[in-house]
Amino acid sequence: MISEKDFIIRMLISLLIGVVIGFERQFRNRHAGIRTFAVLCMASSLIAMIALYSTPIFGPPNIPQILVAMIVGMGFLGSGIIYKEKEEKMVVHGLTTSTTLLMTAVIGIAIGIGYIFAGITSAILTILCLVLLRFVEIKLKLKILPPTEKPKPTPSPPEKH
Repeated sequence: MISEKDFIIRMLISLLIGVVIGFERQFRNRHAGIRTFAVLCMASSLIAMIALYSTPIFGPPNIPQILVAMIVGMGFLGSGIIYKEKEEKMVVHGLTTSTTLLMTAVIGIAIGIGYIFAGITSAILTILCLVLLRFVEIKLKLKILPPTEKPKPTPSPPEKH
């Protein structure tokens, strides 16, 4: 059985991590944002705690099977975010958000089963990956910004007549 204090700490850490990751996605105007990532991280943590600490009714719980089922369900949620768009060429959207949802679920599981350091470290690395590698992609021209994200040109001074 998990103590109430440990339960609250794990849920609050999951909430905070989900909010931070979700903020980055919402700031980038992606389909899943703060609430989605926060609830997902907490739900993953809660399911992991239930799997790990519940009193078995029909025999011992199969913890790996429960966690794998959760990851498969997460894949279903993530696949709903991915879509294709035909412009000049076929463009796929939502892959980063989908994989970030999966990573957030795994972070929640880690926190739920007590690997708090691993969960926090993974969350920090996820945020660094989302922010810093995007910057690198843009600087190296590996990623072309969509028209809604392109920097606005500075207006030229008015001509004198």
